Amino acid sequence: MLFKQQKKHYLTLQSSYELTKNWLINSGIFVSDVSDPNYGGVYSFFDEKKKEFSFLYPEITGYFISTMRFLYEHEKNEKFIELAKASSNWIIRLYEKYGGIIQGISTQGLPQKFIYSFDTGVCTKGLLDCFAITKEEKFLEYAKKLNQWILDETIQSSGLVNPVKNLETNEFEEDSQVWYKRSGCLHIKLTIPLLHLYKITNDETLFTAAKNIANSISNYQNPDGSILLHKDNKIINLHTLFYALEGLIYAYNVTGDENYLSCCKNAISWCEKKIEDDGSIDLWFNSKYHSKSSYPIAQLIRLKVILAKFDGVNLDENTQKLKSFLLSLQAQSTDQKVNGGFYEEFSKSTFGWKKTLKVNSWASMFSLQAQYWLNNFSNIEVKKECEFLF
Repeated sequence: MLFKQQKKHYLTLQSSYELTKNWLINSGIFVSDVSDPNYGGVYSFFDEKKKEFSFLYPEITGYFISTMRFLYEHEKNEKFIELAKASSNWIIRLYEKYGGIIQGISTQGLPQKFIYSFDTGVCTKGLLDCFAITKEEKFLEYAKKLNQWILDETIQSSGLVNPVKNLETNEFEEDSQVWYKRSGCLHIKLTIPLLHLYKITNDETLFTAAKNIANSISNYQNPDGSILLHKDNKIINLHTLFYALEGLIYAYNVTGDENYLSCCKNAISWCEKKIEDDGSIDLWFNSKYHSKSSYPIAQLIRLKVILAKFDGVNLDENTQKLKSFLLSLQAQSTDQKVNGGFYEEFSKSTFGWKKTLKVNSWASMFSLQAQYWLNNFSNIEVKKECEFLF
């Protein structure tokens, strides 16, 4: 067991959940100063070593909006609506300024020059979630604009997705050296905003496009259930594998297509065999990179909860192992910018395994949802909870 020497985590799951929620709202990861032009934006992570927040991340701000809807739906606290609206308005301002969802804005205020299809989908889902809890038409209208861009410019006839558009050349491009600048299995998650909007509008174009993307899983899934990062190499990345499964399980929930459920079960079965005794699991396979990361663990827990509920069975021993390892990556500190968030990963170098001192925003959001579902497993309604998957 690689991490048997790690400090025992003494928090209960409920207290861990409350600490995570507090970190997301009060740590500074969310820009809460209403006089700040970036009010509502969310940073990628807090660097505990450098004592600073990293770049503002539109994609992750989209996740934050969906997280606020998730919290509001379960707690009915109007504060979560206020935060969701602030972040949604920040996304809208970026869209109006740059013409799309850019990757991020540096601490110096410098924007990235690329528009990402995946990030656009995440922000679309966020705006739709904001509309769901506010009923303000503005958020629906901008969600429609973003979704229309996905429909008009990104989806190939094969269901594969053009990944990134260069604002300087106004052309789509791919970069073989950067995994997220290539069409890959992660883009299957775009089924979520397409089907979410379909349920509101009954526009069959959205339904057909979502099915086309979901069916592209055949380009990535191996006979053993594993899912390739890209269709033309052997690298597997759990984070993107779970993005694909999140899109498929959402598609199953809306369409009832059993093939999507079968693909998910086969992939999870493959993953189960890779879980170590301590609950850790490698992020990368067939790759030079080695890390044990919090965010895919949280994603895997979420998927296992959903599949268990669909099958009408209890959670297994592996889920408990995953939970224990995940909690070992939750920060405990007297520093408000750190306490309660989730560290990004343990990374491997020539000197062995070492915890990366970056308190990660999306890892914390995924973990929050995973913790809630674990806390309330017996009571959650799976079809409803699938709507909140982000």
